[in-house]
Amino acid sequence: MIIFISEYPDLHNEKDGMMQRVAAIDHCFSAVERAYLKISFVGNFPGKKERRGERLTIYRLNFFLHFFGILRLALGTDCIYLHSVGNALAMLPFYFFRKMVTDMHGAVPEEFTLAGKRLAALRYAPVEWVAVRYSRAVVTVSRAMAEHLRDKYSLSRLPSFNVPIFDEVTVPRSSDDRVAAVPRVIYAGGAQVWQNVDLMLEAIGKAKTRCAYTILTGDVGTFRDKVAALGLAEITISSVPKDEVYGYYARADYGFVLRDDTLVNRVACPTKLVEYLSCGVIPIVIQPRIGDFAEYGYSYLTLERFVKGELPTPAELEEMRANNYKVIAAMKGSALTDMERLVAFCRGGELQVAHGA
Repeated sequence: MIIFISEYPDLHNEKDGMMQRVAAIDHCFSAVERAYLKISFVGNFPGKKERRGERLTIYRLNFFLHFFGILRLALGTDCIYLHSVGNALAMLPFYFFRKMVTDMHGAVPEEFTLAGKRLAALRYAPVEWVAVRYSRAVVTVSRAMAEHLRDKYSLSRLPSFNVPIFDEVTVPRSSDDRVAAVPRVIYAGGAQVWQNVDLMLEAIGKAKTRCAYTILTGDVGTFRDKVAALGLAEITISSVPKDEVYGYYARADYGFVLRDDTLVNRVACPTKLVEYLSCGVIPIVIQPRIGDFAEYGYSYLTLERFVKGELPTPAELEEMRANNYKVIAAMKGSALTDMERLVAFCRGGELQVAHGA
């Protein structure tokens, strides 16, 4: 049996980015006897155990009240798969004598620092140190993440599995989809500071080429207020279910993904960028160093060129799309190989990783 340290993905948290990754990983372990263990220091009174189907059990336990139950579960499993350093605090002792695999999800201390949460960054820095040094293997969303951890902790070798998550939904682009009087530009996402929404709207106002803009977001009110305050031309702003987003992608030429050149972005694998490339949307970027995409040679348009109106010709646009389809295919193939090896390792196999060093 494998124990996953995480909340179990459910209807109430299915839109959360972390839970989407947990769900995708869980799907790959669906044939394995497994349990999910959510540990709380201040909640889970009383503890709960829920059996779902033949191979899945969900536990919600309190660290202090149910300590011996947690210990019994940890000692009775073949492997402990821990989702994110943020869940690792209660499991730190087990890193020294159990088979632990840590899915990093991201650069947690650096993310807290970037968000201005310095105390949280300080709290999780030593937790990450233990997780990286004492995990039997780590799981990353990019090769850049593994390289960052090796450099940060001066490790000559870090057994790692590179497993970014790719949505299997594909939307074919018809010739009618690609023909439009003006270029169609899309943005799908929230209004968080790190999305550089203000910069995006400023660029829309300055762009030399007239375009048709669509913003798909759960923060409709925020975007409408920002657009009205800037007095921009009409922009379609909507909130739609995820399965409808792909139809919008199929009709778009370009998509904003404005990530600054920070460590957090250099080791990330943004879902939005994966979706853009998979659906033939050419990303508009501030700078190209986002995860492993530049290493794979993805095609993009810089924000500077977009504002100046230096857009690709229709033929060049098709070449860029074709290249990005190849990039996504290569990244998917690599991720699938590492995923298969990860499942085998967690089930008791030998440590065979494609990109560990």
